[in-house]
Amino acid sequence: MSDVRPPRTVASRRRQAGSIALDDEATVEEGPELLQLLMHPYDGASVALGRGIHPMTTVPLGLAIDAAIEAAGGYDLDVTTLRYCNFSMEGFTSNRRALRATGRIVRLGRRHIEAEVEVWEAERLILRGRVGLVRVRGGRATTLADRTVV
Repeated sequence: MSDVRPPRTVASRRRQAGSIALDDEATVEEGPELLQLLMHPYDGASVALGRGIHPMTTVPLGLAIDAAIEAAGGYDLDVTTLRYCNFSMEGFTSNRRALRATGRIVRLGRRHIEAEVEVWEAERLILRGRVGLVRVRGGRATTLADRTVV
């Protein structure tokens, strides 16, 4: 068994509870255990568990997406489906220190929100990008008029 825990929200700033507004922000943190688990063979395998998913990139990106979801109200507001993203890796991650990701809402669209995201390892910037999220019903992005505050 591993010591991997889900990311935890360490800071959050919302203009209004139960809705999404410009500049709403959240910071989440993930310990090094997930990267450590993915970088090593598991249960006698000959290759690392994470081989093929590029953990040193996808773990920081996944944490950035999670920070954007939290900035958009978390899973309670259901704006959780990735529609698009662009990002750049600004540095490599070790697998010895926690990663901290912040998402800040910068755009409110009719059917999507957009968040600026950054991922840091201690004082070193690892990833910077933008994440677009939608709420999906019946396989389609739905309006967010009931979720956003202008």
